[in-house]
Amino acid sequence: MKKILSLLVVSAALTLGLAACGGADEETTAKQDQTAETSTAATGGEFTITAKNWKFTSDKELVIKKGDKVKINLVNKEGVHTIKNDELGINLTADKPAEFTADKTGEYELKCSTVCGAAEDHDAMKIPLKVID
Repeated sequence: MKKILSLLVVSAALTLGLAACGGADEETTAKQDQTAETSTAATGGEFTITAKNWKFTSDKELVIKKGDKVKINLVNKEGVHTIKNDELGINLTADKPAEFTADKTGEYELKCSTVCGAAEDHDAMKIPLKVID
C-alpha cells in the first residue's frame, strides 16, 4: 500500500512539474509574439483605427518612420467619430481614409473632431502617433 501511495505522490509531482513547464513555454511564446508585433510597428504602411464611445484603438502601434507614406483607416464601432490633426494634414472619416507622408519627426495626437458626448469624454478621445527617424 505504501508503494502505491508513494507512486501516486511521485506521479502527481511530475504532472504538476510538467504543467508548470508548459505554462512557461506559453508565456515565452506570447512574449515573442508581442516582440514581433512591436518590431513591425515602425514600418509605416497602413493602419486601422477603431472608434468606440469614447476610445480609439489601433490594429498596431502608430509608430512610423520619417518619409514613409501612410494610410490610416477609421472604423466606427459605436457612435460617429472622425479624426483630425492639422500638423500632419489628417482629416479622417470612416468613409475616407487619410493618406500622407510623414515629413517630420515628433509625437502627435490624433483627436476626435466630431463632438461625440460630454466635453470631458470627447476631449479624452485621442490616440498617439509617433514619427521616428
